[in-house]
Amino acid sequence: MAEAPRRRSQKKASDPTVSTQKHYCCRCGTAYSRKKGFFPVSHSPMYRGSGYLPFCVECVDEMYDQYVQELGNAKEAMRRMCMKMDLYWSESIYTIVERSAGTNSRVRNYIGKTNIVRYIDKTFDDTIKEEVAAGGGAGYALPVVQNEELPTEDDTPTDQAIIDFWGAGFQHDFYMELKRRYDNWTGGEEKAKNLQPAERALYQQICMQEAIISRAAAAGDPTDKAVNTLNNLLGSMNLKPAQRKENADVELDKMPLGVGIQKWEYSRPLPETPKENRDIRGVIKNITTWYLGHACKMVGLKNSYCKAYEDAMEELRVKRPEYDEEDDDSMLSDIFNGSSGADGEE
Repeated sequence: MAEAPRRRSQKKASDPTVSTQKHYCCRCGTAYSRKKGFFPVSHSPMYRGSGYLPFCVECVDEMYDQYVQELGNAKEAMRRMCMKMDLYWSESIYTIVERSAGTNSRVRNYIGKTNIVRYIDKTFDDTIKEEVAAGGGAGYALPVVQNEELPTEDDTPTDQAIIDFWGAGFQHDFYMELKRRYDNWTGGEEKAKNLQPAERALYQQICMQEAIISRAAAAGDPTDKAVNTLNNLLGSMNLKPAQRKENADVELDKMPLGVGIQKWEYSRPLPETPKENRDIRGVIKNITTWYLGHACKMVGLKNSYCKAYEDAMEELRVKRPEYDEEDDDSMLSDIFNGSSGADGEE
């Protein structure tokens, strides 16, 4: 293996708020202001104190390339890297990496796959135990791992409609993750049908950025740019918590009370009141009779409110008694006859 390169110049952090503590790569000696994004994540007991490998991502790529040149076999080079860095070696993981090979680093992609839940607690010691149990020995030759099933999720065919919606080139599990995130954001397929094309495109980008951030964090890659992009997308749709609260306050401040009541009635109307519970205390009748009816009477309007007011007033008016002629004569005669009789008796 070629000698390690000379120590490079240290990288200084431009942000004054960043801690002055330096993290050095044990191979090239380059200093970094932080480990996240510059050193691969490791769950090996050897590096449990820091949670990262002591080699920077650039040195990891260089070591892998050197092993590929020396051994002439990419698979053996990946296994040798696992042995050197105490990573779990598995044919399944390597097959997945080869299938999804692209512009990203193969070795960093492999390290990211070893950090998923299925392999997170395994190291190269587990690889040796599995090889011994399978009868392959613990040498440097390529092991023949028997009875190891490849993940069936990557072999599952993806519906063509999903591929057309998200675009071609992804694995089945990635398509399923995007679909789950999209359903979670939109509330399901039925509600997603009512979205406008612009809203649908923004939700697609949000789900894509969330999936990218999740996988980049598992692989120990930087996520700053993806997080900024996600925040911009959330801001475009006014989905940030601060935006939603601010918009709600402004809307309430500028909305008249009647408009607000009308909006609530259209969006969340009250259920219809049963007939036996309608206006039990007569509040509606009193308001329509003594307020609306009296106001209509004052301005001279002739309508149902005015008639109700007049009918109610008619019931409360005091009526003077009226007598016809016969009654009046009888009353007077009774009065006079009664008084004359009284005088004659005296």
